[in-house]
Amino acid sequence: MYRYVYILVGQSHLMPSKQRGEELRKIIKSVRDGTFEYKSKEPATTDWAQYDQAQVYEMVYYPDNIRDLVDEADERIKQRTPPRKRGPGRPPTDPANVAKVLLLQTYVNSSNRLAEGFLILFLEKLGIDGHFSYKTIERGYDKGQVNKILDEIVVITNESVEGKEKTFSFDGTGFSTSNKENYADKRQKQNSKKGSKKSKSASKEQVYDSFPESNSVAKKGFSYSVMGIGVQHKLISGISISPDHSIGETTMFPEAFNQTLDCHPNLDGVLGDGIYACRWIINLVSENNSTPHFLPRSNVTFKSKGALEWYDMLYSLWEDPLEWLEHYHMRSISETVNSMVKCRFGAPLRKRLESRKKTETQLKLVGHNIRRVGYLEIMGDVVPHWRGGM
Repeated sequence: MYRYVYILVGQSHLMPSKQRGEELRKIIKSVRDGTFEYKSKEPATTDWAQYDQAQVYEMVYYPDNIRDLVDEADERIKQRTPPRKRGPGRPPTDPANVAKVLLLQTYVNSSNRLAEGFLILFLEKLGIDGHFSYKTIERGYDKGQVNKILDEIVVITNESVEGKEKTFSFDGTGFSTSNKENYADKRQKQNSKKGSKKSKSASKEQVYDSFPESNSVAKKGFSYSVMGIGVQHKLISGISISPDHSIGETTMFPEAFNQTLDCHPNLDGVLGDGIYACRWIINLVSENNSTPHFLPRSNVTFKSKGALEWYDMLYSLWEDPLEWLEHYHMRSISETVNSMVKCRFGAPLRKRLESRKKTETQLKLVGHNIRRVGYLEIMGDVVPHWRGGM
């Protein structure tokens, strides 16, 4: 009597030989040290006349989009939320009005008191039906309803590129509460310290993914975030925020990825740097019919350890590194968007309470989307379906 043992191998690939593993590690090492030989490609073309016009009209479009996007988000939330009986006392300030002021405050980088002045100035432009004090603006950072509106704005802005955006890059960053600390500098120092240590196993290296820690006193640390970003239109599609540096990027990845998946159910490719090159993340991405492109560590092995998608990704890198890397290097778009956010909304965080720091960070990222759709509208890439009367 014979016994047959069936071994499931991803896409009918045979297990690679020792030589293939060595070749793969050489490819990864050459990519990391900059010696890999790429084929040149045609540079992207930009209509600079339209781009100049978009910059000129940025401040014109931004308040209009704040008004229309917040109104649309608020209406959607009300439609799916059962009405609640109001209790005694003065009626609360409409969270939609508060959200409008907070988004404008984020754009002009003002204190709460100055934001009250901007409220008076932009009252009609923002479609706000009444004045409220700077203390109401301050308490807006604690309102969960404001955060729901911000989440909905991310969904609405991504609807404008639905079907056009197929590939998304994920990256983490941090927002400081002090001008004396820079997240990129902290991250670089952290990576150099890790590189100077003795080499560890691949699994141990990938576990160590914590964010760089601030040297500031309590309540003045970084606010950390992981974002999903469409590589073509540069809109943020998923956001995960935490004040805790020890949580790490990989722990925050599923939240940002699932939000992106909700906005774009048919996404094709998911990109990211080496910190996301761990088996469970690759499984998560592949289970949702997406192709992962995460550059692994230099000491990587083909051992799937139960994750067949891990083998598939490494095999495709080994089989055709030029094509694989052409997709992978689009992940730099996420770094571009990080830079765009920091340049326009890069002022240090003003808030000290963790819940308020989270809201302030979210306002910066949502503010980027609002600003970006204004540019895309002028460039002819999106049609603002949220615009009143359209």
